[in-house]
Amino acid sequence: MFPCDQCRRSFNRPSHLNRHRMTHLPSSRRRVVTCTYCERTFSRQDVLLRHLRATHDVIRDTSVSNQKSCHRCVRHKLRCDREQPCGSCHTAKSTDPCSYPSSAEPGTPSRTLRAPGGSSFSTPSVRRDSERCVRFANHSVVDSRDAFGPCPPAANEGSHIGQQHIDPLDMDAADFSPVFESDGFNTILQPFEVDGWIDFRGSGLDWLDFDVSSIDFDLSGDHSGDADATMASPAADSTNPPAIHSVAAPSTALPRQNVLPWPFEQGQDAQTPRFPLPRLHQILPQPPPGTQPSTVDSLLRLLSCQQIPHLNELTNTNMSPGLELLRRLTDVYFSGFQIVQSIVHAPTWNVADCPTVLLAAMACIGSALSDESDVTELSNSLGDFCGSMITWLGVTDNSSYSDVSYLAALCLHQIYSLGSGNRQLYQNADRTRGVLIGSLRGLGLLSSRISNLQQSATEDAGPTTNDPRELHAEWLAWVACERDRRVAWASFEYDCSLCTLTNRRGAVDLSELPARLPCSDSLWDAQSANAWAALKSRAPSRGQGAMLSGVLGLIISGRPLVEHVSMWGKRLCAQIIGRLLWDLKQLEKLSTPEYCGLPSLFKSHQQSKVSLLRGLDSLLTLMTEPASTSDLISYNISSLLCHYSHMYASDDIMDIIIFIIRNVVSKGPSCDERLDMARQRLTSGFQSDPKRARKLLWHAGQIVAVATEYLVSAPCEIMRLFKAYVFILAYAKYSGYPAEHCNGVKVRLDVPSRHADQEKAVAKYIQHGGQAQIGTAQDVLSRASTANITKDAHVMFQRLHSWGLAEKFAKILQCFENFEE
Repeated sequence: MFPCDQCRRSFNRPSHLNRHRMTHLPSSRRRVVTCTYCERTFSRQDVLLRHLRATHDVIRDTSVSNQKSCHRCVRHKLRCDREQPCGSCHTAKSTDPCSYPSSAEPGTPSRTLRAPGGSSFSTPSVRRDSERCVRFANHSVVDSRDAFGPCPPAANEGSHIGQQHIDPLDMDAADFSPVFESDGFNTILQPFEVDGWIDFRGSGLDWLDFDVSSIDFDLSGDHSGDADATMASPAADSTNPPAIHSVAAPSTALPRQNVLPWPFEQGQDAQTPRFPLPRLHQILPQPPPGTQPSTVDSLLRLLSCQQIPHLNELTNTNMSPGLELLRRLTDVYFSGFQIVQSIVHAPTWNVADCPTVLLAAMACIGSALSDESDVTELSNSLGDFCGSMITWLGVTDNSSYSDVSYLAALCLHQIYSLGSGNRQLYQNADRTRGVLIGSLRGLGLLSSRISNLQQSATEDAGPTTNDPRELHAEWLAWVACERDRRVAWASFEYDCSLCTLTNRRGAVDLSELPARLPCSDSLWDAQSANAWAALKSRAPSRGQGAMLSGVLGLIISGRPLVEHVSMWGKRLCAQIIGRLLWDLKQLEKLSTPEYCGLPSLFKSHQQSKVSLLRGLDSLLTLMTEPASTSDLISYNISSLLCHYSHMYASDDIMDIIIFIIRNVVSKGPSCDERLDMARQRLTSGFQSDPKRARKLLWHAGQIVAVATEYLVSAPCEIMRLFKAYVFILAYAKYSGYPAEHCNGVKVRLDVPSRHADQEKAVAKYIQHGGQAQIGTAQDVLSRASTANITKDAHVMFQRLHSWGLAEKFAKILQCFENFEE
């Protein structure tokens, strides 16, 4: 490895290191290449060529052929005198014409022209490109099934699909990029039976794909509305795509072939020549002359540009209302979501310099969290637009996958999609997760353990200069490096959320996580370079964040931490431990006869699960004194994760409950032998070990207590809160009325157990039983408790109305409560 002496990055080749060192030079010393069309400057020739293709539709042929002989002499390996015709062809009296390669000079630009009928051809200035253009002549420039190769070759030849034009804002991402590979979504997994008995460990449920939109509370709704509506695309008569929302993408499922390279393999393999798509703002419909565009239209037109235009341009194009709306949405983002996932550096952020794709993703989350009625109504439209915009940019320019701002926008939009409750948005987010994770791997932000060890060996000595300009440049370089690391960690946390919500394995391997945790929040939030330098000089070790491996080892062993770890860093450690518990649970499921038929792994994992759960408990004790709202959010998320992990790791109690719920909600109150068996087994589980059942009830009550104290508005936390209420309802329905219920103590389980008296009362209740109160249910085992528990849950979910996922869970909970055995 060849480390950079200016920063902490290292490279495999000296040429890569030399190219990287140019980024540290001042602008006056850099060698730049200027674009002759827009006067933008670039440090590399290949970046300029990519810019010309993507922005100006200009293709420069850089290859130079050294062939001087005619094609027949080359083919037969004959000596050619380079005449017309040559002597060899004249002597042989060949019927093949004596032709030579084109003599066009290399580097001559050829602009791709589009004929009125949708066909494309090259200008005569580059004759060698004419042949490769012919095979595309009958296909549309923006046709998803030709330009990006999802159709098999036989389907492309002679078909008229290429004459259809696709609305880029109404398209499905699965039809436009080979990395969006559509999987069949199994809404309800079949339970598996062993000798007439049901094994519930394999009965996990994808909550996001579990459609309840057509289910009423009385279970009288029509369940047939789950199929996706399809619309045929009309034949196009012009080269430009039609207006927004006019055409839907074709829904025919055809096999897709990968034509785009992986983001980190750009330039290594020769790419098939293809026609560039136009910029997004070029295909938006223009408002009629003399009319005032609506605020939403001006916002969408504003976001379709690469950068926010200057103020005078906004005045001339009547986009000022869109800019004002954008500022309101980004203000909501910073006030409501920045403290949850701090990946945007607020001190150096401004609207003018921020890429519009990142602004669109921030506006999506801002619209979801906003309390303004006129803003919440456009949330779905903005989410659809942002998803199409991300797809459009990724398809038109592969270099987007190497842009951390683009990946940050992709991560934020996928978080929005998870909580939106929109099934189509969720499915697109599930498909694009591979794009996000693969791009981070390509940039080295997620890498192998060996690379992590090499990166962790470098230490940051703090600021190295007192010159204001150099100090500011050093601060910006540090911000960029820390921002990259934070985007990687945020993507991992999103991956954990998707793993929890869908019951599918995460895409990020724990061994490729960044070697260091995020830095301290005080350093990240420093308002100036001088403040950053002063804070960093007092604690140089905080500038890089703590080492992940050392912190995890101390937490799991229960020993105190020896270096500073931010609250977000502790929360990430909780996510990692929760992911390890999830992996152990999956191994236990795979050992069942339905899968691999291995001997049971449950007992062999018991000690590991106990150690991990104790590590979570000890980690939680280190976070009990939050100093800010951001710290409080990290503490609450970690608390929910800790108590949920205790419930999740408890044999198959939660699996049986989920099995009952998915059958009740999907099939209604119909008689099912397996459903009766599940209820009997759940009742038997509660009654055979009442202490364990009461301990799990306390964990569910603590989730409610944490949410009641301070409710974190995040998709995965909504699901954990839902699981807590589900367990409380199941306990009230199926645990029976034990004899020790009347003789034991009375205790509230929905208050934090931070005081000694409360801890003693809870311990006594778990040991000897008694009456448990949660919310308005004075006694969980009383007959009227289920209605009160459901009412409390609805009140809690109403506070999370910003996310459509809360409404879905409220419906499921109501169905479960209404179900009578």
